[in-house]
Amino acid sequence: MKNKGEILASILKEFKDCYFFLHNTKEFSVVEKIMNEGFIFENQLPHSTDRVNPNEPIEITYFLFQRKDYGLFSMIIAFPKEIYENYSEVSNKYDTGIEEVMTITDPFFGDNDELMYTISPKHILGYFNIRTSEFFRNVNWDPEYDNSLYRTPSKRPVRPGSH
Repeated sequence: MKNKGEILASILKEFKDCYFFLHNTKEFSVVEKIMNEGFIFENQLPHSTDRVNPNEPIEITYFLFQRKDYGLFSMIIAFPKEIYENYSEVSNKYDTGIEEVMTITDPFFGDNDELMYTISPKHILGYFNIRTSEFFRNVNWDPEYDNSLYRTPSKRPVRPGSH
């Protein structure tokens, strides 16, 4: 019998050539909000997510176990590799962070005086219910979506009052 990490890995393998990031949450209302409005994160994506490889089910099992205190809904962010690599190229071209390229809104300073970014719901593949081992695909996910075609990145904003 497969464990939850193996089940999720086999699901992710169906979505070829993507980079996957997981983020756990407790409330189903938050799941719905992320799938419809996007994922807001602080500073850098790896600060709020775990990047996983579907070819490493042990790694996925580890993250599901380690993050279960954050909630039993594991949000799945999926960037097709071609799109992610384009984001990286645009980031280099404009000499700014990749977060500036992938965000769909202007970055803003959050409660911790850290920059906040929003990933489009078109990059939210869906969620995995850890309790039931069920995957639910987000109808908004679009593997063709490239935010850099719609928004030119800006330089990182400077906090008011600093130089």
